[in-house]
Amino acid sequence: MDHSVVWNSCLQSIRERVDAQSFRTWFEPIRSVKLQSNELTIQVPHRLFYEWLEEHYVEVLKSSLRGALGDNGRLLYQILNPRRKQQAANAQQKSDSGNAGSQPGDKGTDDYKGKIKNPFVIPGIQKPKIESNLNARFTFDNFIEGDCNMLARNAAKAVADRPAHTAFNPLVIHGNVGLGKTHLLQAVGNHVAEKFPNKSILYVSTDEFTNQIVNAIQNNATSDLLNFYQHVDVLLVDDIQLLYGRTKTQDIFFNLFNTLRQNNKAIVLTCDRPIKDLKIEERLKSRFMWGLTADLTSPDLETRMAILSAKAGEEEVDIPSDVAEFICFHIQANIRQLEGVLNNLVLHRGVAGKEININLAKRVLKNFVNEINKEITPEVIQRTVAEYFSLEVEKLQSSTRVRAVVMARQISMFLVKEYTDQSLKAIGNIFGGRDHSTVLYSIKTVRDLMETDDDLKKTLEELDRKIKMGKSEA
Repeated sequence: MDHSVVWNSCLQSIRERVDAQSFRTWFEPIRSVKLQSNELTIQVPHRLFYEWLEEHYVEVLKSSLRGALGDNGRLLYQILNPRRKQQAANAQQKSDSGNAGSQPGDKGTDDYKGKIKNPFVIPGIQKPKIESNLNARFTFDNFIEGDCNMLARNAAKAVADRPAHTAFNPLVIHGNVGLGKTHLLQAVGNHVAEKFPNKSILYVSTDEFTNQIVNAIQNNATSDLLNFYQHVDVLLVDDIQLLYGRTKTQDIFFNLFNTLRQNNKAIVLTCDRPIKDLKIEERLKSRFMWGLTADLTSPDLETRMAILSAKAGEEEVDIPSDVAEFICFHIQANIRQLEGVLNNLVLHRGVAGKEININLAKRVLKNFVNEINKEITPEVIQRTVAEYFSLEVEKLQSSTRVRAVVMARQISMFLVKEYTDQSLKAIGNIFGGRDHSTVLYSIKTVRDLMETDDDLKKTLEELDRKIKMGKSEA
């Protein structure tokens, strides 16, 4: 029999067992090459294609080949670069579809690795030019470092300094919206581009990657897309939490991830939550945990002020320190909003010729926060004290007896009594349901310490100023 006749027989069987889209994507691009005795050689577009077939369609291949050649039928894979129409040097992987121990799927990736050269890195043929999609303004130099981002920043810089030799592969940076994930991700790319101009870098969002896959499937060009990605030396993928529910994208990304990592390519990812909380396939989670996970947390007031000052410097805008502090007191969780506030201040100043002051800041902030405090409330005091002592507000309301938290809680109770008309019982309820005697003891403790502890007096003076800043006038 002719090899094409045998393969067409296999295709007829396969067509009955897979959906039309999968058949067009993964089987129509395959070409039969030759038939020797009971061995059929088929040609697949690239190495990733082979791995995909072995992982997802091995049983289908076994059954179809058995039907065409009998129980002793064997299948040989040959890798081809479809763009160049060249065969990779001796790139062939055997697998027996009839005998135990050498059937499709029996040989793992480790056996396969090394036996087949990457067919897309061909001597004498220059790598294609890849547009990085990077924004040049995102660099390490203008990324403000603080305790909230030190680990992530240092890890990202380490990857950028040695992208082919880092132990952090992949590096996964996670944190809430507006804390600088994209800035760090692109800073890696910009640094690599400057230090290693011959390396191919690609920044892509998960949404864009998914759209590329959809378009490739619609145009029967999945092979071209995967060929392209195998040329990338540093892959930067933003918002991988958006892989949720995208089964095909997860499948392709899993195999692409394995290929890039095996070829010592650097991978840096961002997401809005820890890897363990991602709603994606477990096999992807396990791959993402191979490297380093670094989180970005909300910066403290001083770091926020440094960020605002740096951005103002870039815009050549002078913001008085009291205005900067006022803005940063109210913008706490989303650094991106600081840039929005700054842009609005510049706009108002330019249109109305107004000076940048507290009153102008109040007007602008009303577009960014639900309300600017018009009176001193227990919530304002708790938030101010918690920020001052670098604690979560919930700690002040908890039952922990850690010394630093106890002191912050006692100061908070004292200030609530000083600034509001709350009763002792009401204050106790605000601080986790404590009884009035506990509140009274806390207030007395702070008052007694004020007489002998100069550091405490300075702390209270500073908190008084910050509370009044948070109050603001209507």
